[in-house]
Amino acid sequence: MIRAIIFDLDDTLYDEMQFVRGGFKAVSSYTSKNANVNQNVVYQLLLDVLEKHGRGQTFDIALKKLGLYNKNLIPKLVEVYRAHKPKLSLYSEVRTILSTLRKQGYKLGLITDGNVEVQRNKVEALKIKDFFDCIIFSDEYGIEKQKPNPFPYQKAMEELKVSARETIYIGDNPYKDFVSAKKLGIHTIRIMRGQYKNVTLNKEFEAEYQIINLGELIDIVPQIKESNK
Repeated sequence: MIRAIIFDLDDTLYDEMQFVRGGFKAVSSYTSKNANVNQNVVYQLLLDVLEKHGRGQTFDIALKKLGLYNKNLIPKLVEVYRAHKPKLSLYSEVRTILSTLRKQGYKLGLITDGNVEVQRNKVEALKIKDFFDCIIFSDEYGIEKQKPNPFPYQKAMEELKVSARETIYIGDNPYKDFVSAKKLGIHTIRIMRGQYKNVTLNKEFEAEYQIINLGELIDIVPQIKESNK
């Protein structure tokens, strides 16, 4: 019997690049006002640096390219990025599928890593709080409790009052989303979109099922229920 379905947030329910672009626009505006540099130039540079170098030192690299680097400025840019009020929209099928699953009687949970204020702002911007019976912001319990730490899965199941065998977890990141969930006995589904959509890891890190669109859950959840008897 499957009683609960738990979701990841970023790149599972919405395209995280929406948040990134919004944050970059806020940072570009701040930099423009404080350093007499064209806002559009800064914004495009941030996007280019992200695409070429990935996450981690985007602001450092961009400021060096602009000749504006000051290590004391980086924390302020991070603050501006995190504090901006995002304008976000769910993937097209998400609101319908969440509503359908609730009507079918499933308990729904959400687990998300990252700065708690940032992640709360995302949930608020997406207007999805009322869909979920529990929302676990893992950083609220310490950065070390982020996935793949088993804690957020265990915490969600505790709040939902379900066992691992009764739970499905859906995420997009094979590096951290599924390895601990599987060890706990949770059923796992990977949605193939977002920045990891072309990444394939060994079986230990991959989910049991793969989907392209959350609408496929209507067919896959009954399959899992049947195999779980």
